Amino acid sequence: MRARLVTAMLAVIVASAAGCSGHGAGGPGQAYLDRVSCGDSRLDAGLIQRAINASRAGAVIEIAGTCFLVRGITLLPNRIYTGDSRTGTVLRQGASMRYVMASAGFAANASVTGAQLSIRQLTVACSGNGNTDGIIILNWQVDVTDVDVSKCGGSGIVDTNQTASGASITNTSVNSRFEDNFISGSGVNGFEVTDNRNSVTDGYFLNNQIASSGGDAIRLENAAGWDIAGNHLYNSQGDGILAERLYGSTISGNYIEDFGRSHRSGAWYGIAGTVQDGNGSTISGNKVFNDLGESGHAGHIYIGIIRTNAGTGYLSVTGNVIVGASQDDIGLYFNGGAHHLVVASAGNVVSNVGTAAQHSGSVDISGGA
Repeated sequence: MRARLVTAMLAVIVASAAGCSGHGAGGPGQAYLDRVSCGDSRLDAGLIQRAINASRAGAVIEIAGTCFLVRGITLLPNRIYTGDSRTGTVLRQGASMRYVMASAGFAANASVTGAQLSIRQLTVACSGNGNTDGIIILNWQVDVTDVDVSKCGGSGIVDTNQTASGASITNTSVNSRFEDNFISGSGVNGFEVTDNRNSVTDGYFLNNQIASSGGDAIRLENAAGWDIAGNHLYNSQGDGILAERLYGSTISGNYIEDFGRSHRSGAWYGIAGTVQDGNGSTISGNKVFNDLGESGHAGHIYIGIIRTNAGTGYLSVTGNVIVGASQDDIGLYFNGGAHHLVVASAGNVVSNVGTAAQHSGSVDISGGA
């Protein structure tokens, strides 16, 4: 009886192993697993790309070790790309390239966005040279989780509606999630949404850390429907968050410190936005500081609305904490521009600034209902 039981258990183990490893493996309810082991060699990029190109839809592409990349990797949709861990899998830039990882549709100049994909548990280590972006996404319902992106000459992670040739997709690219990532030392922006139409909307950027960006920590050309929450953003040369076209958007619970670093002129924002006509947005529970001080005669505005783009924009600004660093600072700034802005502003703590609140243009401000 015991011998038969042991034999049966061994058969199950062998069958499970056969269904979960090796190229093309898989069975009912199981993902196909393709594992690539890098050797920190100039052959690594070709090795990874061949495995991706040969994989089936639904595959898990598992990458291990340090990968020395002499060209960027293109990602097919309907797949999961995962490393062993942030330290166990490192994609290391070894030559000039437009990106380290990018959606295949971006590289192939597709007319529509790609299907879902996931990127998990790995590090993208750029060289710090050129204008290389770390990860470029042109897919809908993407999941990028537990990823490090460091020292990219361009932006760290880009979610875009435009292909490599600059052409725009003809459909939408929505519902993507970026969570628990660390983006550092980007030459341009930490996280960037590029959208010259109205395609890249309704996404989530949650609980990430962005350090030492050469431009903005977070820059959204279209913030419609986005939820930007729980992020720690620090030491950006530009704005902490620049969110254009706010529409049903949420910016909440972010910790922003040391924005507009080292600039001696111009105006720099902890959180900045422009507002669309129609559905309102919320900016709540954020902490915005400049602990390392400010330089020259640069203007620092801690939370500001630059303009309403058309019609009447609606906004709730509540429960934020602002501690400035100069009497030249403005805590809260609301500008309707040539259009109209309706703001409920209440429960904000604003300290150590020259101007606690300022508004211009057509703005109605109240404490809310």
